[in-house]
Amino acid sequence: MKYFPVCRLNEAISRTFEKTISLDIAQGIRDGLDSMIHFVDEQGGPLSTIAEIIDKPILIDKDEPKRYVKISAAYSQMLWMICSIVIRNHDCVAINYEIEHMSIEEYNNFLKELDIDNAITKYERALLDQKVVFSESADILNKIEILSNRKLSDEEMEQLYTYDMTSDIGVRINSLYVYAMSFILLHEFSHHSLNHDFNHYGTIEEEEAADHNAFWALYSDLEGNERETALLGILCALVSLIFVDPSLEDDGIHPLPIERIFYFYNIVKDESPKFAGLMCHLFYTWAVYVHDANMPQLDGSYDETFDKIKAYMIEKAHQANNRGA
Repeated sequence: MKYFPVCRLNEAISRTFEKTISLDIAQGIRDGLDSMIHFVDEQGGPLSTIAEIIDKPILIDKDEPKRYVKISAAYSQMLWMICSIVIRNHDCVAINYEIEHMSIEEYNNFLKELDIDNAITKYERALLDQKVVFSESADILNKIEILSNRKLSDEEMEQLYTYDMTSDIGVRINSLYVYAMSFILLHEFSHHSLNHDFNHYGTIEEEEAADHNAFWALYSDLEGNERETALLGILCALVSLIFVDPSLEDDGIHPLPIERIFYFYNIVKDESPKFAGLMCHLFYTWAVYVHDANMPQLDGSYDETFDKIKAYMIEKAHQANNRGA
């Protein structure tokens, strides 16, 4: 059986690690962390875990790495698919919004440009039919749900290989995913570099410290468009947690997923005018996934709408964690 196509991007993730010089990953490896990432669920899933750092129970050689990071390839594929939906849905809404505000002359010039046959205009033509774009998103969400619950069939795995990973839009999705996954892995690395005690279950304080360490490494070591993409990737990674566990409930170890999402969003929200819109579409995608018909709809600016989504999700998480109280 084939491996998940997202595994093709593992080298790109490794190149990102080389840029995060503030974390000194090389020193972490010298201190006993295995330089290889150990993937599970590679051949069709289902998703068994997200990521964790594990002490090896028995060391055959004293120079053997004592600790390694394990990550689900099924989760990795899910994360790439979430990034794909968000970018396409956002682009679809954005282009149709621009058309609504064009003058007749601007609109006619836009149509003439669409007649030019190239990769950009082909993508823009596909975005004009919102129903088709949203239908494609719903199909991807169905596959995410399957991936969360059972192993994919050979035919279903073949369908994953039809997703665009090579065009300009595919490259944008790949970049978003690479930084999202880098945050997940750097979070695990941070448990090692911060000398957390692996002989007991983690604490909220340790998880918050690992989040901060991974976030500020990407924030401080990157700049320009690369940093903007990395910050959005971090937000995608955090929102992906509520796809894995839509209950919004406290697991007793990590901060609440909703708290993590909004905490880091508040730090980065002024970095780019795109962030509010893309966050709205992340939550709209989640609402479709969990069949939540009450999610606040786009009304006014993206910033205004996101404030309403934030209030709604905080209340929803509060209710989820106070059942029977």
